[in-house]
Amino acid sequence: MQTIFFDFDGTLVDSERFHAVNWSQYLASHGVELSTDTFMSQYAGVTWPQIAEHFISQYNIPVTEMVMIEEMEALTETMIIENGIPPMPGVDELLKTLSGKVPMAVVTGAPKDYVQGVLAQHGWLSLFDHVFSGYEVANNKPAPDVYLQACKTMHVLPEKAVAVEDSRTGLMSALSANIHAVFVNSHDMKLSAHAQHSFTSMKEATPVLLSLLKVND
Repeated sequence: MQTIFFDFDGTLVDSERFHAVNWSQYLASHGVELSTDTFMSQYAGVTWPQIAEHFISQYNIPVTEMVMIEEMEALTETMIIENGIPPMPGVDELLKTLSGKVPMAVVTGAPKDYVQGVLAQHGWLSLFDHVFSGYEVANNKPAPDVYLQACKTMHVLPEKAVAVEDSRTGLMSALSANIHAVFVNSHDMKLSAHAQHSFTSMKEATPVLLSLLKVND
């Protein structure tokens, strides 16, 4: 393997509950009651445009999809500044081990500005060659578009790249692009059936990733 791609939310940072709390708070402002646990179980890995479209249609919320996303981005930015988003265990060590030894990129379904801001907070932004967002291609995850764009930009064949994902949506995207998939999820391993490798933590996945990339720790 010549290149490694990392998903962002739930893979590099422990953001699932963070976003669930924010979405629940935002929806409550429109009179929609949704617990954080329900949001996490039903919408983890789902893109914001899809979430916005669903709730606007389901509850007749009187805003456009674009406005809802813009308002959620503003709320998210505020909460990141106030509280930050913690890294997933083992991620900082892995990224610093890989840095300078193998090309790395973030391939995410989330907005690029948000991702770059959090990467910068953790001191990781300079470790990556690129950040690719599903907002910048025709079809976001689970379509393969963003991974194919990443391979094209980084001049790597899909079968020579490895993707680290934590959700069904991301896994489908990577596999559809013919990329070697490593699934890391601490609480929902049933989603991992089609991944080439599955682990419950990044620390557990690290030896296999280093081996795939032929990087010495």
